[in-house]
Amino acid sequence: MIMSEYECNTDHGGVGKFLSTTRSVMIPMAEKLKVAFRGSDYVRVSIIHPNSPLRGQLTVGDEVEAIVLGDGTKMMNFDALTLCQVIIRTSDDTKRQLIIANDSPESMDLFC
Repeated sequence: MIMSEYECNTDHGGVGKFLSTTRSVMIPMAEKLKVAFRGSDYVRVSIIHPNSPLRGQLTVGDEVEAIVLGDGTKMMNFDALTLCQVIIRTSDDTKRQLIIANDSPESMDLFC
């Protein structure tokens, strides 16, 4: 299940205003997600295995902005290792979500 939210951002290195989208992706109950993440300042999806339960919901290059747990806890500003540890540690949480950001001006056609 993917839901979208839209917000107007103005501080992007002098680029100006453009539409930034985020979407939430439910993390399924699975023994392995078969997804790899990379990064320390910005965590991005680096590999999606063909048999991943998240295939079609995530794409390589997606930036993970946050993870939201079933109890409402929202975690941000993490590196790839910390994200993976949280995903593994909360594997019994059926309501976990990844918040995926796409705010690259090169990939946006809509301006505000």
